[in-house]
Amino acid sequence: MAGEHAAGLIDSLLLIGARVGTNLLVLAWTVLMVRLMTPDMSGIAFAGIAVAQIASMFLTLNVEAVSMRVLVPAMRDGRLEVAAGFIRFNRRILLLALPPVALAAWLWQSLQSGPGSVMLTLSVTAAMVMAAMARITGRHATALGVMRKGILPRMLTGPVVLTCGLGLAALAGLRLQPWHVVALYALSEALTVVIQNRLLRDSFAPFAGLRGDSSAGREWIVLGLWLAPGALMIEFRKAVLIAAAGLALTPADVSLFAVALSIINIMNFGVSAVDVAFSQRLSRALTGGEILARDRFLAVSGAIKLAGFALGMALVGCFGYWALGWFGTGYQAAWPALLILTLIPGLTILFGPGSVILSTCGLGREDFAANMIGAVVTLLAVAGGSALGGLAGAALGSVAGCTAGQALMALYSYKRLGIDVTLTSLRHLRHEPGKAGVAA
Repeated sequence: MAGEHAAGLIDSLLLIGARVGTNLLVLAWTVLMVRLMTPDMSGIAFAGIAVAQIASMFLTLNVEAVSMRVLVPAMRDGRLEVAAGFIRFNRRILLLALPPVALAAWLWQSLQSGPGSVMLTLSVTAAMVMAAMARITGRHATALGVMRKGILPRMLTGPVVLTCGLGLAALAGLRLQPWHVVALYALSEALTVVIQNRLLRDSFAPFAGLRGDSSAGREWIVLGLWLAPGALMIEFRKAVLIAAAGLALTPADVSLFAVALSIINIMNFGVSAVDVAFSQRLSRALTGGEILARDRFLAVSGAIKLAGFALGMALVGCFGYWALGWFGTGYQAAWPALLILTLIPGLTILFGPGSVILSTCGLGREDFAANMIGAVVTLLAVAGGSALGGLAGAALGSVAGCTAGQALMALYSYKRLGIDVTLTSLRHLRHEPGKAGVAA
């Protein structure tokens, strides 16, 4: 068991470091972008990338979110046909869903004004396809136990490409349009897919000659759709918040809001990195009925996240206002919103990884309900807060939405499963691994 905890710690630290590096690069390319475009144009670019990210989930019907539930037991029991069928089913769904989602992108474009709107739509469409493929491969890699080969390229390639591309544009003195940035994002996702498939060639090799069993495809789709609100509120939270704020804020204010989110996401991504690192081990402990291992994993991951949050708060408090000045003096108006947004990672840590527990245990209905309520509260609160209170109102609405969803998931985990996923799980650090399992 000690080896499992050590492996989880190593994965967590590696992913936290990669997440921090990724978000520093995100800050770098965001600085470059807002200096290459007016605030209105940069706001449109932020919105275009957000639309592509959200649409990438609808392209796959979120079936890849079921990877942990399907691939982990299939590989454990030697049912390679089921594993192969699931992997191929994910890719077929993407092809089938592309026409209607592309049509939705065109409808979105028809609402836009200004030059380059057609090119913006084409760029968004390409970006959503590439992002969907990268997301599928990353989820499969995590479930197969080779998370680093799938997740790290997805985390690092995009920020590196965007930083280099926008840096070259700055050196050349170019004035960019929003579609240029979205097209560069699409290129970064395409390169991610190439790198992932190269690194994972050996991991996917056992499935190459199998016909695959996708007879449970309808069940996978249903569960994937049940988990879709969770993906929106966890993986695509920044994109959802930007889109919701855009309903009431001007494009220039959307740019300020997106900049504040980019800074705070250093902490948000650090928290999610720990959850991802421990997800497979938690899944194995849950499906195997290993109560002690489950509680220890929750406690260790909670301690890691709490330490990271304390460090993040110190950095934001000392350097946050100064960092906003990198984007221009006008962006320091986002300082109150930035401080408010620090509550999001704090509340996420407090309420724990409820979504991971619910999805692994097959409680899709509860996970759906909690995240759907959180999504609705977020949309209403962010849009309403933006209209009433500008940037600070949008930030308060974001916190309200996060609080609603996370609190409900923690409640469902305890009421339905008897598992305490909140930060009070730290008490299990006192229990020695050699002793009998303890109740949740």
